[in-house]
Amino acid sequence: MSNMFQAIMKTRLLPIIFISIAILGSLQIWIMFDCISKEGDIGLLDCISIDDDLSGSQDEPKLLIQSGDSTSLVYVEIADEPNERSQGLMFRENLEWDRGMFFVFEDERILSFWMKNTLIPLDMLFIDTDFRIVDIKENAPPCKEDPCPSYPSKQSAKYVLEVNSGFVLENNIKIDDMVSVQSQM
Repeated sequence: MSNMFQAIMKTRLLPIIFISIAILGSLQIWIMFDCISKEGDIGLLDCISIDDDLSGSQDEPKLLIQSGDSTSLVYVEIADEPNERSQGLMFRENLEWDRGMFFVFEDERILSFWMKNTLIPLDMLFIDTDFRIVDIKENAPPCKEDPCPSYPSKQSAKYVLEVNSGFVLENNIKIDDMVSVQSQM
């Protein structure tokens, strides 16, 4: 045995060490159980970071939509690569009310979207290079069978913001409203 272990054994610290390990271990197991029951199968540090971050991260991209006297905040996932734009919000079973996906294209043109494999109804806001809303498609339903209808913009757009169906109506968002970026993208 090592000299340190022998010293611990002689000084009667071993029971105290075992009790401390047992208490701390139980505490960690309780915290882990609490996190798993709330957030799914995640680790202790992940649980702590999720609890601290429920309101949205400072670094998370967000858009502000100015509509009359009101402003709507939307935290967004950026889809600026072809594979991200193709995937979009497909197969998502839910979307938090203040969340959306912001599609970024290389140039301004007539854009067309569809709802194939999208499980939740969405509102689509088509936005030009000046960040002005040029078209809105409200309550696009999920597509359950082919052929899926497409939703083309009436005017050229460079960006599309997809949000939960009803978001446009509830926030009184209209064509010609302005969008501003509040985080680096």
